[in-house]
Amino acid sequence: MNIDNPFVQAPLAGVTDAAFRTVARKFHRGLLFTEMISAEGLCRANWKTLKYTEISSGHNPVVLQLVGRDPVRVALAAGMAEGLGIDGVDINAGCPQSRITGPGSGGALLKDPDRLCEMVRLVRKEVSIPVSVKMRLGYSKDESLALARRVQEAGADFITLHGRTVSMGFSGESDWAAISRVVGDLDIPVLANGDARTEAMAVGLLQRTGATGVMLGRGTRGRPDLPGAALSLFETGSFGRLSHSALFDTVMEHARLEGELFGYLAGMKRMRKHVTWYLKAAGRRFDSHEVYSLETAEGLGGLLERALFAKD
Repeated sequence: MNIDNPFVQAPLAGVTDAAFRTVARKFHRGLLFTEMISAEGLCRANWKTLKYTEISSGHNPVVLQLVGRDPVRVALAAGMAEGLGIDGVDINAGCPQSRITGPGSGGALLKDPDRLCEMVRLVRKEVSIPVSVKMRLGYSKDESLALARRVQEAGADFITLHGRTVSMGFSGESDWAAISRVVGDLDIPVLANGDARTEAMAVGLLQRTGATGVMLGRGTRGRPDLPGAALSLFETGSFGRLSHSALFDTVMEHARLEGELFGYLAGMKRMRKHVTWYLKAAGRRFDSHEVYSLETAEGLGGLLERALFAKD
């Protein structure tokens, strides 16, 4: 993959669906990740899972992230995913949510490095596109150097390293120094992740760690333009934010795309959390009850008019 922007859109469950990725492409050409996809759901051709895997024209370069505990099933899912037109497959070995770690997937794989490495080897054999692993420093303590070396030896083409352990969840601070040590130790590219919620923090993480790139996660909720803005700051020393008019158009377009993907009412319900994030990121006041009652595009347009253009 030839990537011309070191700032990468992270996989975010319930966020980075096809609609979000289409919107994001209006603001940057950097690497995008799908939301977390169940390997077992893909193997069984579950209709919801297939909906999450939709890759639209213009999304590339895009990596599809898989989550699962069975190396054989994850490899089978990876082979199926390759036919969707993706540019890479990512193995989730970092999600801290109990519903994911409980069955032995996500971050729980860091407690079983043999299983994780077998998964990487089987996926690497199954596909001809790049294979990556998104991981954390360790499960309950920092074992990142040993874990990252093993993942590299198993055949990963690059890794994304979040600077917290799985047991930390999103508490505490991301250990950028630990990421830097792994960057200096591996022969494959490393994307740094964790506590890069703004343009300045993203550039700082890139410079502090010496990583190939920075993966931007929670900071992109309501900010699909963040990777492009971070690149502008990195290259020119400045960046611009969306005008209120541009933000209005972006949110309305996002809602239209969600409706096309999931159906009108279901799409509007999915948009409720996005509207909250968009307006919070813009520093605008709004009525949360009104947001979480949204059912129509007309209602959304009226809410945005009041939130974005009313005099403070």
